[in-house]
This record gives sequence, C-alpha cells and structure tokens, in this order.
Amino acid sequence: MEKKTAYCLLLLVLLVPYTTLGAVVKRAPPKKGTEARQLAIPAVYFGAAVAPAVWQFLVAAYGAAAVAAAGVTISNHNSHSCGGLGIEGHCRAECQANEFVDDYYSVVCHQGAGYKCCRPEEM
Repeated sequence: MEKKTAYCLLLLVLLVPYTTLGAVVKRAPPKKGTEARQLAIPAVYFGAAVAPAVWQFLVAAYGAAAVAAAGVTISNHNSHSCGGLGIEGHCRAECQANEFVDDYYSVVCHQGAGYKCCRPEEM
C-alpha cells in the first residue's frame, strides 16, 4: 500500500499546475509598435457643423477635447432633407417664418432631439 501511495503522491505533484507551486509566471515583453495610439479625427470634420448624433459619436470615439480642438460644432438641424413630391424640407429644431411643420415627414428627422420636418409654405 505504501508503494501505491507514493506513486499517487508523485502523480499528484506532477499534475498540479506549475503556478500553484509558487512559481511566478513571466509575461513576454510587449512588441515594439503595438502600444495604443490616439486616433485622429478625420479631416472632413475639422471646423464643420454636424448633426447632434454625429457630434455625440465623435465625442464618444475621439473624446471631447479632440472634438473641441478640431472646431466641430453642433448644427441647428440634423443635416438631411425630408418631405416629398418635389417639395423638399429640412429637419430643424425650429422652423423658419416661411415654413410649416409637416408631421407626416417628421418621422425621418431625429425626433428624440426635438427635430421636425420644416417645409416651405406653398405659394
């Protein structure tokens, strides 16, 4: 029996992971050129006025300091047209004096931010 016990203990010692016996795992040094790099804002956005959703994406992706340094501002409309039948409108927070709110086409605007489809009044 003592011989079997000795073999079992030897087998257990060999099966126990090397790290649990007190050895320190050494990590390989990082390769050169793999350190994290700060991403640059694309040149098309420098000094541009963008929609609120685009501005929020830029802040999330590049940081508020980088967006402010690039001169990116939020526009008063979300930069796309709405409407149909040849009379195009624009998504805006406030319609101009010569425009009316088209509730039917306002669904294409970013309504969560309070935008509505402003179309020119028919003459």
